[in-house]
Amino acid sequence: MKKISGINYLLVFLTSLLSLNIRPLYSSATTLNCVGQIPNKTACLIEANKLKLRIRRIDICQKNPFPSFRSTADYVGSKCINLTNNNFEVENYLVENKKFDIPKNLINQKGEYKYFSIILENKFVVSANYNAGNYFWATSKEGPKNIIQSQKNISNPDEFTTKLTNWRGKNNLDNKYCENNGGTPSRCDVQYNGYRMLGVGLDSDFVETSGKKTKYMFFMSELSPTVNLDNDTKGFFRIDFKKNLEVFGNKIAVKSISIAPFQFRARFISEN
Repeated sequence: MKKISGINYLLVFLTSLLSLNIRPLYSSATTLNCVGQIPNKTACLIEANKLKLRIRRIDICQKNPFPSFRSTADYVGSKCINLTNNNFEVENYLVENKKFDIPKNLINQKGEYKYFSIILENKFVVSANYNAGNYFWATSKEGPKNIIQSQKNISNPDEFTTKLTNWRGKNNLDNKYCENNGGTPSRCDVQYNGYRMLGVGLDSDFVETSGKKTKYMFFMSELSPTVNLDNDTKGFFRIDFKKNLEVFGNKIAVKSISIAPFQFRARFISEN
């Protein structure tokens, strides 16, 4: 087996310990699923063997809790309901169809809920493998751009740990996936494969930040459909998480395997 190192990288999410890597911009805004071929100066999607992340809290809100003029999330003023405020790992939690119950008494919290937010610890453990042509490709311990190539199947690929510290990268370049002029170092309005989401870096006090102080990541999306809750409402939320990775190549070799933009979807299950 040998390792293949890439050189030019697109600004993508969560692919470097210090900052976002850089490679040429894709010509399409849609990233398709991989179909057993090496992508040519673009990326395709595979499902991770492992994508471990730790959740800090989950909320649903009537108003946007983190508008651009704020440096912290306003859960009280946005009329949010906290679904959980405990640390847990997604790998061992969401996949078990965990129920997130709404409070039984909604006297002061009834209304239309439009937003779903989640805070993650800024530390992600990843592993994956991919078969293309006559070769097998897999992640190594050294990060997303140091790929292992083998003529034999790599059934147990190595894990690497990655963080996000800057949406614009160390060279302060526009991030293709961020609206509003390519985002800021700490904030990105994500648009990816028809999915929209806000991503904000937070420090240990949950204040907006970027760089090495980024301890947590805040993500928010709109609930679709919105959920109307009142004192008679009975039900719970389920949260779906896509463990997608982007495989980038030059038609001859796979150059990187990195985390694709997160996609969390919250679904309300009525028990009325």
